[in-house]
Amino acid sequence: MKINKFDLKRSWTKRIAARTALLAALLLASLAFSTEKVPKAAAGPVVLLEVKGVIGHATKNYVTRGVKHGENTNAAAVLITIDTPGGMMDSMKDIATAMINSKVPVVAYVYPSGATATSAGFFLLMAADVAAMAPNTSAGSAHPVAMGGQQMDKTMKEKAANYAVKLMEQYAERRGRNIDVARDAVLRSISVTSQEALDKGVIEIIAEDVDDLLLKIDGWTISKSGQKTVEFTPGEVEPELLDELRARGMEDIDGGETIVFDLNETDEDIRELFKTHGLLDDDSGRFTLRTDGAPVEKLPMSFRELFFQMIGHPQIAYILFMIGVYALIFEVTHPGAIFPGVVGAICLVIAFTAFQVIPINTVGLALIIGAFVLFVLEIFIVSHGLLALGGVALMVVGSLMLVDSTDPALQINIWLILSTAGTTALLFGVALAAVIATHRKKVSTGRRGMIGIKGKTLTDVNTEGKFSVRGEIWNARSKSGDPILAGESAIVVEVDGMELVIEKIKA
Repeated sequence: MKINKFDLKRSWTKRIAARTALLAALLLASLAFSTEKVPKAAAGPVVLLEVKGVIGHATKNYVTRGVKHGENTNAAAVLITIDTPGGMMDSMKDIATAMINSKVPVVAYVYPSGATATSAGFFLLMAADVAAMAPNTSAGSAHPVAMGGQQMDKTMKEKAANYAVKLMEQYAERRGRNIDVARDAVLRSISVTSQEALDKGVIEIIAEDVDDLLLKIDGWTISKSGQKTVEFTPGEVEPELLDELRARGMEDIDGGETIVFDLNETDEDIRELFKTHGLLDDDSGRFTLRTDGAPVEKLPMSFRELFFQMIGHPQIAYILFMIGVYALIFEVTHPGAIFPGVVGAICLVIAFTAFQVIPINTVGLALIIGAFVLFVLEIFIVSHGLLALGGVALMVVGSLMLVDSTDPALQINIWLILSTAGTTALLFGVALAAVIATHRKKVSTGRRGMIGIKGKTLTDVNTEGKFSVRGEIWNARSKSGDPILAGESAIVVEVDGMELVIEKIKA
């Protein structure tokens, strides 16, 4: 069979054209796919931070450093476990700001079982991208209270509560959580268990442990922009949007009730539809969590952070301050001891370093210092305990006022204050009792100390003679003038210069 060259050439031309068209189509498709916005999926580790105890400046430095480390390592998430009674408001705000502005997802997890996230800890839970709790944990109780358990005046109470409420509402609304419960945690000091928190929309998930949590949240899509939901009523949006939603099988959108779409459970095409109609912000801050199987990198506190975390605890700082002052008082009353003075100076330096990161009331500190001034004066001035009693009163009042914060977690424990004051009162009471007993005790030295002492005559004693007392031999005479025979017992009744006046002991 003959093949026409022209037909062959035309056939090859068609094949080349077809292949070129196919390659062009594939190229255009790849370009279109590459320009489509897709959720970010970090492939790095999960950075684990542990927030325990009172939240202060050391905790702030630790968490902000951990969040920055997560950003630098392109972490899949920063996971913060929380077990805290609360802490300083300014430190909490700095931590929450770092969490909100983080370039990687931040997960807050009240853990382990029995842990609590109250006061400042509850604020952090509400500020996280994902809020989780372990079974048998609790959260809430964020109502401002007065120092030392006293009542604030009405104006101050309203200001503190309003500020805390606004801050809590801001965090809850940003993350799409139950604002009513968040508000009640501040205004009514309510607390919720993990199951109650889940049922009321305060948290997103309950997990047994860290591994269980990372498995359960894997694949979740979160938005760092803060928008968690799209809400609208049919009458507020364009009819074209409703038609598009009906075309996707959503027939129950024709009523007058508000329609809420959870963005974590919404398909990508519907997201694009919401963006087109101005109901959804840009997705540049969206992440898809890839946590299942991701390596967990536990980031511990540095030595510096641990040190300031320890001394930054109000109870520890208070104890160090008291030890320092007592040691210096001992050094003053026992010059040359040296060791108490060195220990006292070190304790005071550490205590005042801690006071730099604890909100200290200078009036309370001045009252405590005044108390110890009275204690020192009591040692050198006989006041029969009045100065010491005044010092104890100043110590109690000053200790109650020492920490200038409304958070109970930062207050000095009342039992620690009372035990310190009680110990001080006991020590000065024992010292005062010893002084009184000494004053009442008969003089046992010098001339007056000889009166009433028994001895024996070495010779006959009348107007003169020898008398042995306390192993010493004295000149003696009989007080009555009657002779006292040698070897008889007698008692000293008077000291006349270098001569003792004695009387015979009657049988």
